[in-house]
Amino acid sequence: MTLLFAVLLAALAVILAPVTVKVMDRQAGYPLAVLFLIAAVLIAKDFSAIAAGEELSFQATWVRDFIAPGVDVSFALRGDALSIFFAMLALVIGAVVLTYSAAYLPKNEGNTSFYTLMTAFTLSILLLVLANDVVVLFLAWELVSLASFMLIARSGSGGEAGSQRTLILTFIGGLTLLTALGIAAVTTGSTTISEILASSVWDERPGVTASVAVLIAASAFTKSAQFPFHFWLPEAMAAATPVSAFLHAAAVVKAGIYLLIRFSTVFYDVAVWNWVLIVVGMGTAVMSAVFAVQKTDLKKLTAYSTVSHLGWIVATIGVGTPFAIGAALVHTLAHALFKSSLFMLIGVIDHEAGSRDIRRLGPLWNKMPWTFGSVVIGAASMAAVPPLLGFVSKEGMLTAFEDAPVGGAGQAILLAVAGIGAFFTFTYSAKIVFGAFFDGPRSMDDVHEAPVALWLPAALPGFMSLPLVFVLGIFDEPLEHAVGAVGMETHSHLAVWHGINVPFIISILVLVAGIAGLFARKKMWPAFEGRNFMPRSGNELLQSLQDGCAKLGQVLGKMSDSHNPSRHILPIVIVVIVLAGTTLFGEGVDGVPLQPRVDGLDNPWDLLPLGIIALSVFGLVRTKNRLTGAVMIGIAGTGVTLQMFLLGAPDVALTQFMVEALSVVVMMMVLRYLPETFQPVTDKSRRVGSIVIAVLAGIAAFLGVWGLMGRHERSDLALWYLDEAPDITGGDNVVATIIVEFRALDTLGELSVLGMAAVVIAAITTTLPRFPFSSGTRPAPFGQSQLNSVPLRKGINIVIPLLIIMSVIVFFRGHNSSGGGFPAALIMGAAIGLTYLSRGSDEIVFGRMTPVHLTGIGIITALLAGFIGYWHDGFGNGGFLTALHGEAFGQHWTTSLIFDLGIYLAVLGMLTMAINALGGYLRPGTERDFLPWIHDDDSALPATPRIAVEDADDPYPDPINPSTDPLALLSPKEAKTKTKQRRRSNANRGGEK
Repeated sequence: MTLLFAVLLAALAVILAPVTVKVMDRQAGYPLAVLFLIAAVLIAKDFSAIAAGEELSFQATWVRDFIAPGVDVSFALRGDALSIFFAMLALVIGAVVLTYSAAYLPKNEGNTSFYTLMTAFTLSILLLVLANDVVVLFLAWELVSLASFMLIARSGSGGEAGSQRTLILTFIGGLTLLTALGIAAVTTGSTTISEILASSVWDERPGVTASVAVLIAASAFTKSAQFPFHFWLPEAMAAATPVSAFLHAAAVVKAGIYLLIRFSTVFYDVAVWNWVLIVVGMGTAVMSAVFAVQKTDLKKLTAYSTVSHLGWIVATIGVGTPFAIGAALVHTLAHALFKSSLFMLIGVIDHEAGSRDIRRLGPLWNKMPWTFGSVVIGAASMAAVPPLLGFVSKEGMLTAFEDAPVGGAGQAILLAVAGIGAFFTFTYSAKIVFGAFFDGPRSMDDVHEAPVALWLPAALPGFMSLPLVFVLGIFDEPLEHAVGAVGMETHSHLAVWHGINVPFIISILVLVAGIAGLFARKKMWPAFEGRNFMPRSGNELLQSLQDGCAKLGQVLGKMSDSHNPSRHILPIVIVVIVLAGTTLFGEGVDGVPLQPRVDGLDNPWDLLPLGIIALSVFGLVRTKNRLTGAVMIGIAGTGVTLQMFLLGAPDVALTQFMVEALSVVVMMMVLRYLPETFQPVTDKSRRVGSIVIAVLAGIAAFLGVWGLMGRHERSDLALWYLDEAPDITGGDNVVATIIVEFRALDTLGELSVLGMAAVVIAAITTTLPRFPFSSGTRPAPFGQSQLNSVPLRKGINIVIPLLIIMSVIVFFRGHNSSGGGFPAALIMGAAIGLTYLSRGSDEIVFGRMTPVHLTGIGIITALLAGFIGYWHDGFGNGGFLTALHGEAFGQHWTTSLIFDLGIYLAVLGMLTMAINALGGYLRPGTERDFLPWIHDDDSALPATPRIAVEDADDPYPDPINPSTDPLALLSPKEAKTKTKQRRRSNANRGGEK
């Protein structure tokens, strides 16, 4: 339970952050840091158990039978030496950053959002490194992306572009990770990460292994800012300094490193993995080091240095040997210490001197001596100056490169390129020190040393690079266990001196060249600044990609950007025809050949619904009146309903009948805005094409029915449901129990579609200038409308109570007999429709927010019913949407009834939204009372909005409101032109007479 407690402490920090800030303002960082340190201590105290070969773990089933029977999704946490290392890194560095923030942040300026997001950031990275289930891993991966996006975006307009680029690029990595994890889970038959990594499938299927390796590498590259995704990390510098320190040292970038090391268990000897990581990593390291030398902004310089060091780590992981993995872990630690320190110290310089641009600074070494000394230690460790920890870690990586699986010549090239990268690393590290404290032109007489509460937390991580070198032996055992968690064995012996070897010679040459370069810095550094080494920047390429996608979207959108139904229906019909033809003349359905039924009619009553449907369809295609067409559609639906009754499917028949009734009501609401008759199509090619497609669709439907009717036997799955479902669920209505128990997750997805439908209805019907509630946009009721509605108003006094009672009965009997939440809601919807129809004029049926509340409460209720399933046989033994059953008051009760109630409420919400939006009418000036999402600064609602439906494919565009003067639908300029044309035409006709 240690891991669970650690995660809960981090979650508690997120919850307490707003309250703590309200009480302590910026000093809320202190108690929040204490929570992180307590979590770190809880994890660290169990390291002896990990060293003895044990693992910390926690598991609670989340979703059962996820990708196959018996394959569950669990909230699974695993604490081996590797995940504990990264968890400690996040918690300790996070605590230091929060302590620093308590002195760095301004008072009373958005500190609530900062601390809430920072603690959520830490919680996300903690979940990511401790996850032992691919679903939890992926969710945490995306939460890390979202947290970083929001922390960068909160910096204002300066961070808007950077936050968007960060989100786009890291979400690309999320998609590749989702693909990789999906393939891995399906291939290995498990969602547990430890089981996936231990599977023998990777050796048996090298093609799949290589593909997943590339996807994992691409995912890690997006998070760790490797080429070609490197440019988002410097863009993230718009965020506050504490955010940058944590993001670069222990959060987003380390998530990519962790992913690579974790999956090295199966990919360490895959050639494509080795080559991609080594080439991309070392290429990024050298490229970013050169870019760092170019920068004059200390923060951007340090950001590019992060990209460079991450490239070193990635290349080292790509070597794949146990020693290389250990070297990568050591440099990950060293980098976290000196990089977090340098970012915070740069923030101290900016805080005191008012700038971080070396062109606007001056000699600060004597004004800020403590900050100066701390920066020197951090920069020296980053430059790999002995005897600091950065030197030890860089020596280890160079040693690892000697065993890279790229051949002898490749190893020589790799070491040479690494030497060049190390030279530029020394150069930009020196530029931080000399640029910030010696070479600047500005007089710094007004600058003084920062308060201890500000510079001490910033200096502490980097300062640790010095004493740790003298106790390197304490890292040997943890390092061996961390490498062992990857499935490798190694014997670590960290030391400053390993004798004269190739890595030591490279280090000496780099130090000599770097020191020599310092004497020429005033000529060399400006030569790099402001030069473009690439034809286009990453930001420009990403913007070009976005612009290209936008143009492609416009082109594709034109395919459906029309009010002509054929534009929308035609592609669907063609796809159905193609699929039907492929199935009928191919291998059949599910590999079973189609066997046409030839034994004749077995039920003469089937001719009755056939006749009803045939006559209604014939009338529909022949009529020119839209009202008649709506009636014919309703009659066809009634015929289909009758056929379902005759086939013994009362549940489906009841649902179909209610859907047809409500569809007719909704269609009548829409028809009031359309012309009375359909406009004739005079284009002969369109008529011929429509006839051909209609004939093909009819043939495909006939052959499909004819062939499928030959399959008399029930499938094995259907027989299983019929035989087993009543005993498992305690209900005899197999259809209903499938929907709310066996396939409840599918139903929950459909429920979300209903909620989205309500949102879309509201959006379409309330979007300016197509606002349907404004004065003059509704057909006025004819004179006797109030009197004509009297019989219906009297009739509903009897009918509505009966429908309400029937709705309740159908709802409760659905578990054992025909019924359920969906048909019950449709019956109640019919009562609502009758209520609307009984009014003498347009009126809303419910209050302005009632549909929203019904839909939202319905979806929440369904979700809550799902979480109740975790209490099946005790907490953690159930799963999401697992139904709980019991007996009470002589009746069988189940939590699926609560889920059904959610369906009931959500369906009612969607129906009431449709009726209110399409049939409601409000007095002019009350629109914002009905639609609170319309802002006060919106322009005045037009009394008669112009609603045009012209279509290039339709020579006879339909006006929306035929009951008003057609000129009212035009803009003032167009109306004036049309009026002149009408007068001229009338004058000409008069002259002819």
